[in-house]
Amino acid sequence: MEEKDNKLAPEEEEAKEAEPEKKIEEAEDDDFADSVKFTPAKEEEKPEEKKEPSPAPIDVHKQLEEGESAEKVEPSKRDAKGDVEYDDERFAKIEQARKKFVKIAKKWSYWRAGIIGIGITAVLIGWLVPQFAIKDAGKLPLYLGLAFAVATAIAVIVYGIFQRKAREAAQLEYMRLYTDETDGYLYDGLGANDVKGKMEDKLSTEEFKATDMYGACSRHDGELNVGSRDMRTFAYGEMDCTVCDCAAEAKTEKGMMTVFVGKLLTTTNHLEVKDGGLYVYVKGGPRSTPPSFLYQKEVECLEDNKRYCIFGNKENKKLITKELRQGIAAIHTDNLLIDVAISFKSGKTYWALGYEDTLMMFQIDKPFDPAYLKRYKEDLKKFLDLATKL
Repeated sequence: MEEKDNKLAPEEEEAKEAEPEKKIEEAEDDDFADSVKFTPAKEEEKPEEKKEPSPAPIDVHKQLEEGESAEKVEPSKRDAKGDVEYDDERFAKIEQARKKFVKIAKKWSYWRAGIIGIGITAVLIGWLVPQFAIKDAGKLPLYLGLAFAVATAIAVIVYGIFQRKAREAAQLEYMRLYTDETDGYLYDGLGANDVKGKMEDKLSTEEFKATDMYGACSRHDGELNVGSRDMRTFAYGEMDCTVCDCAAEAKTEKGMMTVFVGKLLTTTNHLEVKDGGLYVYVKGGPRSTPPSFLYQKEVECLEDNKRYCIFGNKENKKLITKELRQGIAAIHTDNLLIDVAISFKSGKTYWALGYEDTLMMFQIDKPFDPAYLKRYKEDLKKFLDLATKL
């Protein structure tokens, strides 16, 4: 009888077994998952797992159609020596300047190595010769060796300071020539008028933030470090335009994360964009840097397909005309143009053109290759023509 009385009814046993699960479920539904915890007997409490950033609501990478192959910009052909045959004197001028800079840099390295070699030799002579040539030299070899070592160190430091300043000056000269000649080619025949600017001209951080494409999101806190150069202003038809080289990184818990590298193009428009914005993202491959609006819960995804997606206020979607949609669909990302983000504002359109290092970096170690600049010129013409429809 006692054994029977101590047993629970089947319904009570089920309720008791389900009770721990109920507590866990309640904890998961709470705003703070650690506010109610169920800890089984003799089991250590597991540390709280770090939350990963929320993924984008879409596939951020371009999807190819069946049988379609990825587009690729091929480098220029080279001769047996590895040199490129240039079809524009501006390209040849860049290559001559590059070779001159490399030659000077190598000469500086040789001189530095020579100074160090002479210093080491002097230290050895100052230490060894007195030991064999002078009886009871005592600590003289040590003092001579130390003296030559200190003199060598001072010489290397002084030469290093001089070399660094001279190298920076020569590098700046090469970079100025590089940008002037590449921009000269870029705007030649483009249809742009009244082109102004120089390599040192920069984009302000405030203007970059005004694009609303790289603000705080689930991936980073929106604290940006923006660098830019070579900002040019020009007129294209009735539009006022600016374009510059730009790179931006944002602060995360693990450090700084690159959010954009490429060309930032700004064009004027006649649109009236309501609050909530209007954004388009043309997808790329694994090297792409998707904008923040893909990871912001408050920004709604209005449309998504294999090539591009549209985000923003529903009322603004009507601004995407058939002609504009066709132009967006015609944008093809590849191994050079890695992705495109567009932000439509009242009066201005921002085009964040993500480009690979083959275009964005000054070419020093290898011969200048104009293939990537030529493709960028074609791209810029297409984007400007598309911007005139706004």
